[in-house]
Amino acid sequence: MKAAITEWQGRVAPVFDVAGTVLMIKTDIEELQDSVPLPTGNPRSKIAFLKEQGVGVLICGAITRRMREYAEELGIRINPFISGEIDEVWDAWRNGRLDEACYSMPGCRLCRRRNHTVRKQGGI
Repeated sequence: MKAAITEWQGRVAPVFDVAGTVLMIKTDIEELQDSVPLPTGNPRSKIAFLKEQGVGVLICGAITRRMREYAEELGIRINPFISGEIDEVWDAWRNGRLDEACYSMPGCRLCRRRNHTVRKQGGI
Protein backbone atom coordinates (compact mmCIF):
# COMPACT_ATOMS: atom_id res chain seq x y z
CA MET A 1 0.00 0.00 0.00
CA LYS A 2 0.99 3.60 -0.53
CA ALA A 3 0.14 6.79 1.26
CA ALA A 4 0.10 10.23 -0.32
CA ILE A 5 0.54 13.72 1.10
CA THR A 6 -0.59 16.70 -0.94
CA GLU A 7 2.39 19.01 -1.32
CA TRP A 8 2.97 22.71 -1.89
CA GLN A 9 6.35 24.36 -1.26
CA GLY A 10 7.46 21.74 1.26
CA ARG A 11 4.22 21.86 3.24
CA VAL A 12 0.89 20.07 3.12
CA ALA A 13 -1.13 21.76 0.37
CA PRO A 14 -3.93 23.78 1.96
CA VAL A 15 -6.72 22.57 -0.38
CA PHE A 16 -6.84 19.11 -1.99
CA ASP A 17 -9.25 20.02 -4.77
CA VAL A 18 -6.70 22.40 -6.33
CA ALA A 19 -3.48 20.62 -5.26
CA GLY A 20 -1.00 20.07 -8.07
CA THR A 21 1.30 17.43 -6.59
CA VAL A 22 1.51 14.68 -4.00
CA LEU A 23 4.40 12.94 -2.32
CA MET A 24 4.00 9.18 -2.44
CA ILE A 25 5.06 7.02 0.48
CA LYS A 26 5.70 3.31 0.20
CA THR A 27 4.29 2.27 3.57
CA ASP A 28 6.01 -1.12 3.62
CA ILE A 29 9.45 0.49 3.63
CA GLU A 30 8.36 3.93 4.91
CA GLU A 31 10.15 5.73 2.12
CA LEU A 32 9.15 9.14 0.78
CA GLN A 33 9.10 9.18 -3.00
CA ASP A 34 9.49 12.09 -5.38
CA SER A 35 6.73 14.57 -5.96
CA VAL A 36 4.14 13.26 -8.43
CA PRO A 37 1.94 15.63 -10.46
CA LEU A 38 -1.80 15.21 -10.08
CA PRO A 39 -4.18 15.42 -13.04
CA THR A 40 -5.55 18.89 -13.66
CA GLY A 41 -9.21 19.71 -13.89
CA ASN A 42 -11.89 17.81 -12.04
CA PRO A 43 -10.85 16.80 -8.49
CA ARG A 44 -12.47 13.38 -9.08
CA SER A 45 -9.73 12.64 -11.59
CA LYS A 46 -7.17 13.28 -8.85
CA ILE A 47 -8.86 10.76 -6.55
CA ALA A 48 -9.10 8.20 -9.38
CA PHE A 49 -5.41 8.73 -10.18
CA LEU A 50 -4.46 8.11 -6.53
CA LYS A 51 -6.48 4.89 -6.54
CA GLU A 52 -4.75 3.76 -9.76
CA GLN A 53 -1.40 4.38 -8.06
CA GLY A 54 -2.34 2.09 -5.16
CA VAL A 55 -2.83 4.85 -2.58
CA GLY A 56 -4.74 3.69 0.49
CA VAL A 57 -4.22 6.76 2.70
CA LEU A 58 -4.37 10.44 1.74
CA ILE A 59 -3.09 13.16 4.05
CA CYS A 60 -4.27 16.57 2.94
CA GLY A 61 -5.46 20.00 3.94
CA ALA A 62 -9.06 20.98 3.31
CA ILE A 63 -11.07 18.69 1.06
CA THR A 64 -14.66 19.00 -0.05
CA ARG A 65 -17.13 16.56 1.45
CA ARG A 66 -17.96 15.25 -2.03
CA MET A 67 -14.31 14.42 -2.78
CA ARG A 68 -13.76 12.87 0.67
CA GLU A 69 -16.80 10.64 0.20
CA TYR A 70 -15.68 9.66 -3.30
CA ALA A 71 -12.21 8.75 -2.04
CA GLU A 72 -13.68 6.68 0.78
CA GLU A 73 -15.97 4.88 -1.70
CA LEU A 74 -12.80 3.88 -3.59
CA GLY A 75 -11.19 2.65 -0.38
CA ILE A 76 -8.85 5.58 0.27
CA ARG A 77 -8.73 6.63 3.93
CA ILE A 78 -8.58 10.41 4.28
CA ASN A 79 -6.73 12.38 6.97
CA PRO A 80 -8.12 15.86 6.25
CA PHE A 81 -7.43 19.37 7.58
CA ILE A 82 -3.74 18.68 8.16
CA SER A 83 -1.16 21.45 8.10
CA GLY A 84 2.60 21.56 8.48
CA GLU A 85 5.97 20.77 6.98
CA ILE A 86 5.93 17.54 4.96
CA ASP A 87 8.71 15.84 6.95
CA GLU A 88 7.06 16.63 10.29
CA VAL A 89 3.62 15.50 9.11
CA TRP A 90 5.04 12.29 7.68
CA ASP A 91 6.83 11.56 10.96
CA ALA A 92 3.65 12.29 12.94
CA TRP A 93 1.62 9.95 10.71
CA ARG A 94 4.16 7.14 11.09
CA ASN A 95 4.14 7.55 14.86
CA GLY A 96 0.35 7.89 15.29
CA ARG A 97 0.49 11.55 16.32
CA LEU A 98 -1.33 13.16 13.40
CA ASP A 99 -4.33 14.04 15.60
CA GLU A 100 -2.21 16.44 17.67
CA ALA A 101 -3.45 20.03 17.50
CA CYS A 102 -0.16 21.30 16.03
CA TYR A 103 -0.97 19.46 12.76
CA SER A 104 -4.48 20.89 12.39
CA MET A 105 -5.12 23.61 9.85
CA PRO A 106 -5.54 27.08 11.34
CA GLY A 107 -9.14 27.45 12.44
CA CYS A 108 -9.57 23.67 12.67
CA ARG A 109 -7.85 23.16 16.00
CA LEU A 110 -10.97 21.58 17.48
CA CYS A 111 -11.70 19.28 14.54
CA ARG A 112 -12.55 15.71 15.40
CA ARG A 113 -11.03 13.87 12.46
CA ARG A 114 -12.39 10.46 13.40
CA ASN A 115 -15.97 11.32 12.51
CA HIS A 116 -15.27 14.40 10.34
CA THR A 117 -17.33 16.76 12.47
CA VAL A 118 -16.34 20.11 13.86
CA ARG A 119 -17.07 21.18 17.42
CA LYS A 120 -17.84 24.88 17.42
CA GLN A 121 -16.75 27.15 20.25
CA GLY A 122 -19.35 28.69 22.53
CA GLY A 123 -22.03 26.17 21.58
CA ILE A 124 -22.74 27.97 18.30
